[in-house]
Amino acid sequence: MPKNASGKVPAVIYSHGSTGATAAAFDVWAKELNNAGVALFVVDSYKPRGISETQTNQDQLSPGGQIADALNALKLLSTHPKIDATRIFNMGFSRGGSIAYYTAWPMYQRPVETAGAKMAGHISIYPGVCEIRYRADANDKATAPIFMALGTKDDIINESTCKSYMDEVAATGNNVTVKSYEGARHGWDTLNRFGYFQNSHGAYDCNMELQMTDKPGGGVGQNAKDIKTGKAITSYEDWNAAVKGCMKHFSMSYGADDKQRAALVADVLSFIKK
Repeated sequence: MPKNASGKVPAVIYSHGSTGATAAAFDVWAKELNNAGVALFVVDSYKPRGISETQTNQDQLSPGGQIADALNALKLLSTHPKIDATRIFNMGFSRGGSIAYYTAWPMYQRPVETAGAKMAGHISIYPGVCEIRYRADANDKATAPIFMALGTKDDIINESTCKSYMDEVAATGNNVTVKSYEGARHGWDTLNRFGYFQNSHGAYDCNMELQMTDKPGGGVGQNAKDIKTGKAITSYEDWNAAVKGCMKHFSMSYGADDKQRAALVADVLSFIKK
């Protein structure tokens, strides 16, 4: 909580990435948001489930688990006497950036009863949501504005694919803002020194999508396809095989960028204020 805040304050639900709830949640984001009068609620989706990290194996936890965690955090925070329930945001990074994006859509909101609480906005930072797209925008609109931040030197999140995807989402009437940060690598908002994460499990070279369905008997989804091969996908087995076939293990570069971290913090605070 901000130390000197008076009255109810806005809050950000922090959805962590594949390495879990790391120091950046506290050393960077709690500090910066608290100084600006914003509370931060860090959700740890791994330790209670006996998971240390998913960076080397993303199959350990369905994104649905983290989506449910974020929405239950929203329900809880909306009852807090010092939190403004109309100004709760979901912010996530990498895998957590996907969560902050998914929680914008009714398709993903419906399974969790939030007692009427809604996110005020979604802050998706270098999200792993673009290369394998579990879309929910065929019949619904995002329920709040989305801000997406991408690094031009990120070698696990494909900036070009993300921008093309968001262009499509914005073209159908959704409030989406995308900004690229020049020279920024994965984890540029952290205080970490430059290095490589060996054996990182990612989908950089994938280009697949389907429109989700929550109708019983709806099958794998609508318009499921592998865009690179031009192949339509009609079964769970074929979809899962295509996902496993395109995801790879490789060395991912990461590390802090002081200039672009400061720019990102300013942009996030501006988004919250708006």
